[in-house]
Amino acid sequence: MSSDRLDSYITSSIALLEANPSSTLVSVKYQSGAKAGKVSFSTSNPNLLANHKYSTSKSKDVSRLLSALGPRGVSLMPGKVAKKRKSKNSKLASVIDVNGMSSLMANVDIPEAIEEAPQPKVGKKKKKNKKR
Repeated sequence: MSSDRLDSYITSSIALLEANPSSTLVSVKYQSGAKAGKVSFSTSNPNLLANHKYSTSKSKDVSRLLSALGPRGVSLMPGKVAKKRKSKNSKLASVIDVNGMSSLMANVDIPEAIEEAPQPKVGKKKKKNKKR
């Protein structure tokens, strides 16, 4: 898995959406093949003359890209430059959380998910069947 290319596509697409969300176009294409299908992701902005493309047939990459399209976003590992900065400045995090592309397109803050603790069921106890 080429996570460097995948992560650079995600960060460049998010930067393009942050710069000009109203005229940025995000498209997903699926092409079925003999062995495995191919999924192509494209982010373009004609006003800024920017175009970013990523194609894959790996399900992990597709899942990660679809998560990046969602409102919650994904976590990215820092690149080589950020790792060199980390050695000089230990305050940098080892994982970078980025917002999802759909939250940038909607221009709305997405609240954090709150998990509810399972509550014990209160009710009748099962009766054991006795043979007569």
